[in-house]
Amino acid sequence: MRILVFGHGGMGKIFRDFFEARGYYVRSYDVDESKADVRLEETGNFDIVFLCVPMDRIEEAVRIVISVSAPKLVVDISSVKKNAIDILEKYGLRYLSIHPMFGPGSDLGLSNIIVVRKSGAPEEKIILEEFRKSGAVLTEMSVEEHDRKMAEIQGVAHFVLFLFALSLKNRFHDDFEIASPVFLVLHKLASRIINQNWEMYYLIQKNAEELRREVAENAKILDEALSDRDRFRELVYSLRKSFRNYRDSTLILESYKATVDARGIDELRGYIRALDSLILELIERRVNAGKKVAMEKIKLNEPIEISRVEDVKMREILKRTGLNPVRVSEIFEKIMELTKEEEYRVLGIGRKVAVLGPMGSFSEEAALKLTGSRLPLIYKNSVDDIFRAVESGEVECGIVPIENSTYGTVLNTLDALLKYDVQVFGEYEHDIRHNLAARRDLPLKEIKTIYSHPQAIAQCSEFINNYLPHAEIRYTRSTSEAVEMLDDSSAAIVSELAARLYRLHVIKRGIQTANNNRTRFYLIRKSGENGDGDITSLFFGVEDEPGALFRVLEVFYRHGINLRKLESRPAGTKLGDYVFFAEAERKLDDSILSELKEKTSFCRIAGIFRKIDRLEVFSERRTSSGTEFQTAWQT
Repeated sequence: MRILVFGHGGMGKIFRDFFEARGYYVRSYDVDESKADVRLEETGNFDIVFLCVPMDRIEEAVRIVISVSAPKLVVDISSVKKNAIDILEKYGLRYLSIHPMFGPGSDLGLSNIIVVRKSGAPEEKIILEEFRKSGAVLTEMSVEEHDRKMAEIQGVAHFVLFLFALSLKNRFHDDFEIASPVFLVLHKLASRIINQNWEMYYLIQKNAEELRREVAENAKILDEALSDRDRFRELVYSLRKSFRNYRDSTLILESYKATVDARGIDELRGYIRALDSLILELIERRVNAGKKVAMEKIKLNEPIEISRVEDVKMREILKRTGLNPVRVSEIFEKIMELTKEEEYRVLGIGRKVAVLGPMGSFSEEAALKLTGSRLPLIYKNSVDDIFRAVESGEVECGIVPIENSTYGTVLNTLDALLKYDVQVFGEYEHDIRHNLAARRDLPLKEIKTIYSHPQAIAQCSEFINNYLPHAEIRYTRSTSEAVEMLDDSSAAIVSELAARLYRLHVIKRGIQTANNNRTRFYLIRKSGENGDGDITSLFFGVEDEPGALFRVLEVFYRHGINLRKLESRPAGTKLGDYVFFAEAERKLDDSILSELKEKTSFCRIAGIFRKIDRLEVFSERRTSSGTEFQTAWQT
């Protein structure tokens, strides 16, 4: 989806930065072509155009846009809707009309976005979903209701600020020796609107003409009430019925201190103290908000940590500052870590679990069977990433595939097991069932392209050859990438979980060639704890001489120990050097290990374990009826 932001001002920058941070292709154009980064003839290459121009220049911008090619969707962000919508209708454009209730420099989090007219275009749904996921509050209302509400919300507020400025214009300047926080906030807000586009405020006030006259009348009523103590008291008590939301008003007033131009060493020290106090208050509020998010994640069964969301946050933060990006990243990563610690604590999560992502993968499917919840899952891009997370202590447990019934050993897991300081403490077997899914109920003959991971394609080759020989096969790195590539004439091979997660229509279930397709997973933790179970996995090396391997295997034979697995891997030293990996169906005691060490050049136990069907990660599980305590690592 290619987005053109028409207008190079403050609002244009907000929307450009917002969509760029989320990975969209975004460019800018402006009536002043020296500010544009695309030529006029290139504007027709965009799917969506955001009109971020003054209200009196909307028609001029529309004419420029359609002079090349009408886009799939125009997004109108004007404050007063009737005139703007009349123009868009006049030129027959497909449009989304919204009113962002914030100004340049603001963040979308908790900002109101009013939606007054929708077109039903698919691009529109994507835009609104991105706003919603960013924490913006979306409200729908008609054009007439919007303009009436704006007369109340914007018209009156701006009129009062203009009146404040007009009454005090010759009494105060920008330097104040004495001023209350309320006065300073009002002065700053009045200065803000006075120094913005006057035509926009003229149109807002024209929209509020009737209500503005009421304000003038109410000023007389207030003036008369103040002539008598009892009348004023009655007026205040009557107003309290409608104005009760004063909680945290002190924070608003204290925040003004961050805008003060402090001078001199003492003032500057005081300024820093005020900022530190404000920063601490805001961090505490962020952490408390995180706790509430955690409770919402229980309902949605979402993981505490979603790296994709955190990456977007960080990109947005770094775009807003000229400070050292490395240092800023470190600071916000620490704040995020603090928040996540509290989220895990409030949910009673005692163990975090690393698993191959993304959501919807077969590894996640196995993890959910074991843990029963996404909350403790940390998604990693590779097997090595999981091992590193376990070894470093970032997570307490990792779940990695070790063997597939059709394709054999997962070699990168084997190599990582030798490389990192971790141990196997359990194994779990999971049925792999592949499904053909699409965005709609698509007949097989209409499927032009199939997307999936190479292994999934291979495991479903018989179905593809028999039923979809005409379809083009395209390999993807993951399930989520396959889903993202889908259009109305393509399908993806995914798990049942992924189909539900991404709201796909399942065309055909169980399309894998082998019905007994199973994957075995290892559960790993940091080395150090004594293992227990009836299976021992180990690595060993032997001298490069005849009979060396035989002498090792003879130890297992003499003790009646079956090796259910024996594989060789390159030692990584020189060509021809190998390390052997084995799984013995018994817990090896010290005497057997001593014998093995005598027959090998080295011998290392990778884990002693057994099959498990449940991994308890909650040290304290919270339920709707109270708190239920459970033992961590219960299996």
